Amino acid sequence: MQNFKFKYYADLYLKLGKSEWKLSTYCKNKGIVKNRLNVFFDLDIYEIKPSVIRLWLNSIQDVSNKSKKHYLNSLSMILKLALEDEIIDKNPIIHIKSIVHKTPRIEPFTSQQVNDILRLSTRYNDRFQIFLYVGFFTGMRTGEILSLKLKDIDLENRVININSTRSRFGENTPKTIYSIRSIPILDNLYTRLKTYIEKYPGNIYLLQTQYNEPYRDTGVFTSDFWKPILDELNLPYRRLYNMRHTYATSMLYGNYVTPVELSKLLGHSTPKMIYDVYVNYLNSNLKDFKRDISIY
Repeated sequence: MQNFKFKYYADLYLKLGKSEWKLSTYCKNKGIVKNRLNVFFDLDIYEIKPSVIRLWLNSIQDVSNKSKKHYLNSLSMILKLALEDEIIDKNPIIHIKSIVHKTPRIEPFTSQQVNDILRLSTRYNDRFQIFLYVGFFTGMRTGEILSLKLKDIDLENRVININSTRSRFGENTPKTIYSIRSIPILDNLYTRLKTYIEKYPGNIYLLQTQYNEPYRDTGVFTSDFWKPILDELNLPYRRLYNMRHTYATSMLYGNYVTPVELSKLLGHSTPKMIYDVYVNYLNSNLKDFKRDISIY
């Protein structure tokens, strides 16, 4: 039987994936192969046994279990190619215990903190202000806000149609088909959004730089505006993505939507994440639980 180095199939994995994956996915998997799976490059593919994989996993101490799951998935797909070519008899990954990833506890802002953040945002440009309002009052992902075009904002029917996302890799279709959705424009957002759009009628994107280009990422918002505001309010740093968590918990806490309805607004495929992340968070916060009730 001809011997094949692991690197041969690692390169094949990337070559085949390049035409199938989004650019962001390709770059992520390429990074995993180059920086994590490179320890296997000089091994013959059949030398990669379950014990070798376990030792490798145990040696990785600088990342979360979520990242380890990504590494293991790429390794499994590479070995699967060798299995399909009948170079190995079975995929050794089947003997590796599934890695448990615990969803980190979220830290949404309180209503007072949201109002304080929005108040201080008036010191900065109106692009950052409308970015915050859209984030806090729609729960859209930051990449979805960056790719939002004026034609996708229906002020007459008061809905926002989401069908794209932006990142440092450019503009693309959303994460899943469930992310393509329409969400309502709440009263607190409507007037500000309408005023902003009337100010920039020639815009293609809701948010455009001084060069009339869409923002590549949220880096400038984070460093120049977001961090200074949190520092002034003495709030621990939280990502801009936390606006989405805040929207979700506020909608549930106020009983404005059911978990199933919220999952559709957020673009999730099922309500599972809503229950795992947001409902569990609210259930664990018993400070405001009404105890003077009569259930029978």
